Amino acid sequence: METAQEIGRTKRKDNLGIRDSSREELVVRSAAAKAAEAGVDRRTASAIMETLIDAAVHTQDEQAELPLDGSSALVVGAGKMGAWASRFLSNRGASVSVFDPRAELEGYPNVESPEEVAREADLIVIASPLGTADSDMKLIMSSSPSGVIFDLCSVKTHLRKTLLEAVSKGFKVTSVHPMFGPSTPTLTGRNILVCSCGCAEADESARHLFEQSGAEVVEVALDEHDELIAYILGAPHLCALLFGLVVARSSYPIEVLNPIQGPSFSKLAELADGIAGESRRVYHDIQRLNPQSASVLDSMAAIIDMLREASLGDDPAAFAEMMDEEREYFRRWSK
Repeated sequence: METAQEIGRTKRKDNLGIRDSSREELVVRSAAAKAAEAGVDRRTASAIMETLIDAAVHTQDEQAELPLDGSSALVVGAGKMGAWASRFLSNRGASVSVFDPRAELEGYPNVESPEEVAREADLIVIASPLGTADSDMKLIMSSSPSGVIFDLCSVKTHLRKTLLEAVSKGFKVTSVHPMFGPSTPTLTGRNILVCSCGCAEADESARHLFEQSGAEVVEVALDEHDELIAYILGAPHLCALLFGLVVARSSYPIEVLNPIQGPSFSKLAELADGIAGESRRVYHDIQRLNPQSASVLDSMAAIIDMLREASLGDDPAAFAEMMDEEREYFRRWSK
């Protein structure tokens, strides 16, 4: 229903009808067909789906609050995160313009030069690729913006100097890191990191914007962000790539392994497949621009050597000790 509410915001913003009978019929028929394949009564599946559609339509038809109504926003970057930010802000009532010299974002006014828009905007979001975010941030600062500014970068070290200098000059700047991808339909239960750069007004503005949309806002020190992210993002990406390549370079095609997979393979394969389908540039920049990546890779190399020795040795104690160490660490993990 939260996703339906977000869809309703988009439909209302774009002047689209709430109901689409042909689409609804297609969804019901598809559900009935899948149910029949699984041995479930088609009529039961159709009735359930029709009930869900009616509930979604009712939710979409409700007039959602527009906390940004009457405000203006500039999104810098027409990529996937730029599209997400534009949709998120415009769905909440903001008048959104987009600047990106590399591309245009359909459905929004795309400006050739951001200076005038940046000076007047109430909110500016830097959603540029990691490699160009610093230069884009400097360009925006040169326009003497008066509104709140934050980036969405998943690595902060290369932006640190620009962010702190901007605050020292009186600009309302903070730094934000959404811990989710651009396809996320609703923020409920999602984590968003806010890294203060020294401007309390900007920090509070970002916190309020995302908290009222259902996100869990976590404050992280700017200078600690990249080290944490090396383990939260960088290490999982590398581990998934390692597993995926080990399997891909085996003598067995996936069609052979699929029918005999177990839970461990299934979970890792799903992770590896998902990461392999993401942006190569973004994932490379997450490793390249994070100064802690080398330390993580050194640690992985050392642990692989330890695993090799413990796995192939006759004494199981070393292997058991490594499993016990891991188990003790994750004992307090909250899923």
